[in-house]
Amino acid sequence: MAVNAEPVAKKEKKDGRKQRSVRSRDKITTSIMTLIRAGNYSPRAIDISEHSGLSMRTVFRHIDDMESLLREIAGDMRREILPSFLQPYSATDWRGQFEEQMQRRLEIWEYILPVRLAASLRRFQSKFLLEEYRQFLELERASLKSVLPESVVSDDVLFAALDEAMGIACWINLRMDQELSPNAAEAVVRRTVEALIASAE
Repeated sequence: MAVNAEPVAKKEKKDGRKQRSVRSRDKITTSIMTLIRAGNYSPRAIDISEHSGLSMRTVFRHIDDMESLLREIAGDMRREILPSFLQPYSATDWRGQFEEQMQRRLEIWEYILPVRLAASLRRFQSKFLLEEYRQFLELERASLKSVLPESVVSDDVLFAALDEAMGIACWINLRMDQELSPNAAEAVVRRTVEALIASAE
């Protein structure tokens, strides 16, 4: 029985195109992340093309679907940082756990600073990024509530102040707007938090 080679050839051609498209997409997302980390918080198509080595036509074809590209990048970042954010605490008392969480946050905030800046520039143009931003804030609040005693959590003003001092927005302000070094920014956060906790005692 003779085998019709034409459908097989068409399928192989289609699979080849799909694989090339996946490789191109991976190159584009990698280039976007690399450019952002280098300080280009809103890379243009020409920047991505030059960095990835892909043609402008290929880049435009993929960034025309920027929403799904952003989803992939945000998903990769979430999978990378969540294990550190959610790992069990070594301390058993709330003060020790609070200290561990603060240290984790400061390290994570510095690591993701370029990405959060880039996302902030686009979040009001992207429904997904705006929702992702709100979910991230909820995760921040929930993790803070999980280690603080009820007497602190129930004090709305105190909790809001702690949430603000330990949040990514405060870190961005200290590092970018005030141009503090990571060590200086950490010192500001720690002094603020210590003063707030002391005020509750």
